[in-house]
Amino acid sequence: MSSNTIFVKSHVGRDLIQNAALFKTDKLVVWEYVSNGLQYVDSGTNPVVTVKLDSKARKIRISDNGRGMTLDGLQNFFVMHGENLDRKLGAPGRGRFGTGKSAAFGIADLLRVISVRDSRRSEVELTRQDLDMVASGDPIPVRILQNEIACSDPNGTVVEIEQIHLRSLDQPGCIRYIERHLARWPKNCTVFVNNHECEYSEPPIKEQRRFRPSGTAHEVLGDAELVLKVTKAPVDEDLRGVSIFSNGVWHETTLAGAEGKEMSNYVIGEIDVPRLDEDNTPISPFDLSRSMRLNPSNELVRAIYAFVGQSVEQVRRELVDRERQRRQSEEAKHLADQAADIASFLNEDFDSFRDKISKVKVKAAGLVDLADTPSAGDSMDGLLDGGEVPSVLTNPVGGVGAEGDGGAGGDEPRQLLPELKAEEGGKLTGKSAPQSQRPASRRGGFRVEFKAMGGEEDRAIYRGEERTIYINTDHPQLLAAKGAASIEDPIFRRLAYEVAFTEYAIAISSELGRRGEYSDWSDPIYEVRETVNRLARKGARLYMI
Repeated sequence: MSSNTIFVKSHVGRDLIQNAALFKTDKLVVWEYVSNGLQYVDSGTNPVVTVKLDSKARKIRISDNGRGMTLDGLQNFFVMHGENLDRKLGAPGRGRFGTGKSAAFGIADLLRVISVRDSRRSEVELTRQDLDMVASGDPIPVRILQNEIACSDPNGTVVEIEQIHLRSLDQPGCIRYIERHLARWPKNCTVFVNNHECEYSEPPIKEQRRFRPSGTAHEVLGDAELVLKVTKAPVDEDLRGVSIFSNGVWHETTLAGAEGKEMSNYVIGEIDVPRLDEDNTPISPFDLSRSMRLNPSNELVRAIYAFVGQSVEQVRRELVDRERQRRQSEEAKHLADQAADIASFLNEDFDSFRDKISKVKVKAAGLVDLADTPSAGDSMDGLLDGGEVPSVLTNPVGGVGAEGDGGAGGDEPRQLLPELKAEEGGKLTGKSAPQSQRPASRRGGFRVEFKAMGGEEDRAIYRGEERTIYINTDHPQLLAAKGAASIEDPIFRRLAYEVAFTEYAIAISSELGRRGEYSDWSDPIYEVRETVNRLARKGARLYMI
């Protein structure tokens, strides 16, 4: 070899671990292997994948009825960045450059693959220790436990992931992630997570619009069709937006600039652009990770974003105009008044609840003067913003000190706290204002809104990022309560309060759980029951109307 020859080399173990770092959560890892089981099946087979999550043993087991792999197939499975064989043969699919086998090492230390193909079973194993021990440029030996042993098992593959580093496995999160992806797969796919069968249910749709690119956009995108759907109720953040496909493979969901704008939480949709798969420009539209994001530096991706963004904005503006007209109607105004009354009642309870939680935390920390402890933001700052009485500084170092002649010889020590005076004639000086004298408008709080969301939707939903409880006026129970009467009927009003009470109790419990306040599975159940009972006592007067 010539001394002036340079070769590109790679540290295979480090390369694999760096790719594994892209898979940061259990749901990403699980879906990586679930999708393989759904995609690589024999002709005429309806794919079935079963996922077993074992938090106690820190294990994940994913089994499928796919076509399975021989030992040669497993060898190709462990080729880093190798070209996907199905894609090479002209079959479009999700796999592109073979980074998925590293997924397990994003959260664990051991990967075992057991596969049966044509009545021959092979089993291999790889550990993080194997990756750490390999020298730069050397191949990583994968431990062969079984080499095409004769068996009577049907075709299929089992992936076992062990020695997981996560504190616990997020079963609900994995289920939601799989169900969202299943919405974009053929209907003959079945996935079980422990004892739950994953099924995607599209939100109730109010209307649907179709858009086709024209002019320059058509030259770039081709005959792609964009379908936008307006839902009857606001949808969760991870469901909002337009799903971008290429030959049926889902790559991203985006609102293309409408994120966070009014009524954008009612817009979902999809567009399939086959030209993404055909793009061979120097700047690829894809990356090697499963980030579910396209590359905005790619010209074709920018054209897709522009087309989607313009179409979403057109629909969104129409929805905003309709919503403003709706809010001006007489019944809507009455419902808004009722919603404000309910919100006021809930926020009054929440102020007291938050103060109680804050004082308990202060007491637990060993402080004594609970009455003087500010409550705003101490324990629920992620949910509500606190406030103080607007004031001016009257003395930066407090009063004159101990009582007595010249302050000498008195029994009371000098208070070095600054003195404050309420700016608008309040009575307070010195210490933080009691809760009762703080302006309610600065406390923040829950909002309540009546919304026609369809008879299939729940009675109410809570959107944490908006701090809003939506009460569904289309729900059969609320429709029955209203009957032929108006929304002013006491039966309707009482039911509306009851619905809001229940959703508020669940919201409080959810927020506390998200902050890690619970140590036992029964804690949130107790919290919900306690909150509902507390509101029922306070709200008894409402049933006397």
